[in-house]
Amino acid sequence: MFGPAITRNLRSGLLGACSVVLVLAGAPTAVRVVAEVDPLTAPYELVPFSGEDTLRDFVALHLNDPDLWPTVLRINEMASVAELSAGTVLQMPVQQVALADDALAVSLLAIQRATAEGARLFAPTEIGNAITDRDTAVEQRGEGEWRQVVDYAGSATDHADKAFEIAVAQRDRAAEALITDIHGRVEGRDPAEASWSDRSLDDILVEFERLRTLTNSTTQVTFRDLSRLRLNPNSNATIQRMRSDPLTGKEVTKVSLQSGDFYALLNQLSDQDSFEIDVPGIQTTTESDDFWIKKEEDSALFVNYDTAALDIEAGSEKVSLGQDEGVVITDAGVAVRAEVLDRTLLSTPKNDAEVFGRGVDLAWQMFPEASGYWFEVAADPGFNRMITTEWGVKDTAFRVDALTPGVHFWRVAALDKLGLPGKWSEARAFELRIDETPPFLTLLSPSDGMVIEAETVEVLGAAEADAVLSLNGAPVTIGADGSFVVQAALAAGENPLVLVALDAAGNRSEKRRNVTYVPRVNVEITLDAGLARAGDVLVSRNAEMTILAATTAQPGLEAVLRNAVGAEVGHTRISAGGQLAITVPVTTEPQSLNVEILSLGGAVMGAAAFTVMLDNEAPQIVLDVPPPRATSDGTLDLTGMIGDAVALRLDGKPLEVFDDFFATQIALLPGPNVFELRAEDAAGNVGVLAVETLFDLEAPAISRAEMTRPEGADGPIEIVVEATDASGLRQAAPYLVEVGDAEFEGYLRCDSRAGICRASLPPTAGAMSLIEVVVQDYAGNEAFR
Repeated sequence: MFGPAITRNLRSGLLGACSVVLVLAGAPTAVRVVAEVDPLTAPYELVPFSGEDTLRDFVALHLNDPDLWPTVLRINEMASVAELSAGTVLQMPVQQVALADDALAVSLLAIQRATAEGARLFAPTEIGNAITDRDTAVEQRGEGEWRQVVDYAGSATDHADKAFEIAVAQRDRAAEALITDIHGRVEGRDPAEASWSDRSLDDILVEFERLRTLTNSTTQVTFRDLSRLRLNPNSNATIQRMRSDPLTGKEVTKVSLQSGDFYALLNQLSDQDSFEIDVPGIQTTTESDDFWIKKEEDSALFVNYDTAALDIEAGSEKVSLGQDEGVVITDAGVAVRAEVLDRTLLSTPKNDAEVFGRGVDLAWQMFPEASGYWFEVAADPGFNRMITTEWGVKDTAFRVDALTPGVHFWRVAALDKLGLPGKWSEARAFELRIDETPPFLTLLSPSDGMVIEAETVEVLGAAEADAVLSLNGAPVTIGADGSFVVQAALAAGENPLVLVALDAAGNRSEKRRNVTYVPRVNVEITLDAGLARAGDVLVSRNAEMTILAATTAQPGLEAVLRNAVGAEVGHTRISAGGQLAITVPVTTEPQSLNVEILSLGGAVMGAAAFTVMLDNEAPQIVLDVPPPRATSDGTLDLTGMIGDAVALRLDGKPLEVFDDFFATQIALLPGPNVFELRAEDAAGNVGVLAVETLFDLEAPAISRAEMTRPEGADGPIEIVVEATDASGLRQAAPYLVEVGDAEFEGYLRCDSRAGICRASLPPTAGAMSLIEVVVQDYAGNEAFR
């Protein structure tokens, strides 16, 4: 075992900085330069991803821990494994993980060393802090916080070293007991207390102290020699005597059980040690290290699991129990002995299994002679930290909920018809994990919406190697590298393909594809009756024309456009509902074209011939009178000519046309009014005219009107008026002013954009007065000032 100094030296060596030594040649004296490098912040190692292994295997190879694969993805800023490919160079925290793991190993060694010296009993706070800090370090390791791992692991080592020193110093204390585990509610009553009070973890128990457990509660009492008594639910016991003779080293312990039951594991009693159990009316002495006692209303039950004897005396009745023997002693003194039942065989979960979620389903094999079962779940393999215990379970299965993530241990004992518990089963471990990450799943082919002629399609992709994969409910085998390939049978028409991957935690990933199976058949093509025609010729206003047609062909099939000599000039695919749309080139000369629909294999399934010609002259819209820029009239009359147009619309609404003439009246709304006239000829050519006017009933708003002599009393006079209006200000605004005894009139010049009207008068002496100014907008509204 390492001493404290050795443990500290191990830890201090973990973060020894890397030194870079440079010797400068040619100098009279060599100069040594040492650069300290923090290994935790050193650059990550660059390692190319082979692509031959899963990411878990790759991470396990380089970091010795496959569960660090999410951390590697996060370091490399990747959202999922799907972004990985062979040859991708990954940043791998090889040095950082090694330092973190070394720190964790040192802290574990220190904790184990302190625990072996009794730190859980004599220094519970320090050893508890050590364990907490180390657990935090383990959590930080999963987050990739390497410095936090080393810091918390170092703190754990410090706490463990201190706990070791305290435990060594306390080994010679007077005899006393300690509550080392509590599950539920436990109450105690020491000789100085008048009533029961709650007991907590690490409370010290003294002689003549009473202890009781309530429903669904258990507690463990550990004595100075690390002997343990576990009180099960609804039990009541008194620690009557705890004595230690410093001269002889003899330990004397006596416990009285008033009701309920307890399980005892003594620490190899020596010839000088004595452990007595007192049940009302019954005296018990023992050399056994492993036994169970229960006090019922009219009887007491004893079971000895050790090779050493358990001696019982009830009145004149004396019973000595050997290994795996039990007895029921009634208040009348009648004793019924029995061999206890053999070990119960556990079923599920398997030993060291991973269990996902917040609970676990425990199951064991039926024992023919059993009247019930007793099972325990603990947080440690010694069952010192009990999580749950159930007595008298009738079924061979039980679900335990509300568990925390981590490693748990469980065991079962069969109860015989006398109520005596048999041998404990093997103790199994399971690790409870919270995993809410869906398993990796990618589907490479087929593509969604694919249309094919074959009766089967190849489904190819990759999934998490440990996942359970199914295609439309049928199982799919995943290769060792995570790849899979399977042939899926198709029916005519649309076929949904649903891939589902489930991991051990029940997380689900799903990929869906729809493929359409179209058997090859002859199809019909019918040109759209709404296409612009001049006789039998299709006409277009552009150099290209979109031909619309309906066909009996399945969606997704290819349509090819060919000219008169059979050369391909365009292609498209049939859309949903058997619709075909293809753009063809047109010229002023008629051109013969042919559209063919091809099967997936390239065969012609149907064809249609047609002729197209260019007509790209749009009709012109000419208004008789252009609309005013602004008006105060609530209606606007529009009349004009539309040339060869056959239809006219105003803002999308049809207008009546008289040959090539139209006339309409439009109601205006306050503010800007914009209208669109659209004329269309038979070929689809469209002429568009935008009509704009402002319906303005508001006079301009004059915000300032003043006369000033900006150059002084002898200078010229300036008239400034500020005004705003939605339709804009007219350029001239008449004014009338008085200066001294003279009147002046004229026009201000208005800048509509700036909203300012100005005029200047020659220097004139006398008082100034702005008698009137009239500002007009383009709608004819006037403002006076």
